[in-house]
Formats: sequence, structure tokens, C-alpha cells
Amino acid sequence: MYAQALRYTAMFHAKPFAEALLVYREGGTYTILSPGEDHHGCYVSATLPLDPPRRVQFTSLPSTDWSDDVATHVLGFAPDTGGFTQELHLPGEPVPRVQHGFAAPVAEPRSIDTDRGWATLRAEHAAAFDRARSLAGAAAG
Repeated sequence: MYAQALRYTAMFHAKPFAEALLVYREGGTYTILSPGEDHHGCYVSATLPLDPPRRVQFTSLPSTDWSDDVATHVLGFAPDTGGFTQELHLPGEPVPRVQHGFAAPVAEPRSIDTDRGWATLRAEHAAAFDRARSLAGAAAG
């Protein structure tokens, strides 16, 4: 298992949540949690399983966020800066929506139980979110 604390600096207007927890599981499944979402699906990474990601393709399970359809996201990570870009591809929309921000790995990802919810996991992994926020601040300053 691998997990990242994400700090968005540019967001999709319908989902304006600055922070999210992205949990990658062995076998290619993921969960992403934030104050307003709890999405699950599958991913394919350009790196070996559970190595720090560089470029990852995510396909969500059907969600009310996507009109009970699926969506895909492509995230590219810059290991030297901690930055990432995200392309959101929605059904029926030919132009992707682009977001970006900074990511920090979460210590002890095997202890994460996503059923415990965003608020609990955010508090437990505050140090990783602080690192992601610091990277975003350093880039802006």
C-alpha cells in the first residue's frame, strides 16, 4: 500500500477541496478521500506497483459526481519538486479539466483504513498534509 497527501493549488470548480488523501492498494485499486468526496476505482501506474508514482491513470467507479458514470484522471508527479498535475476526463466532454498541486507521501500507509473517513484520516496524517502545504507555499513564495 502507498498513500499521498495532496494539496491542490488549482482545482475543479465543482469540487473545490484543497486537500485529499489518495490511497493506492496492491492489485491496482484506489480510494481518494476529501471533505466532499469518497471515490474508488482502479489505477495503472507507469512505475512498479507501490513505487513512488510518476504517471498514473485512474478510472473511477460510477459516481453521482459524474452523473452516475465513470471518470478518468491522469496524474503526473514531479519527484524533484513534489508537484503534480491532474487531468480530469469526464464522459461526453472532449476537453479535459486540468488541476495541479503538491503531494507528500504518507508514513505508515498500511495502517490506513479508508472506512474510518476523511476527518479521522486527515487528523492521523496531519504531518503529510503539512509537508504538502509547505511545498505549495514554497512554490508560491
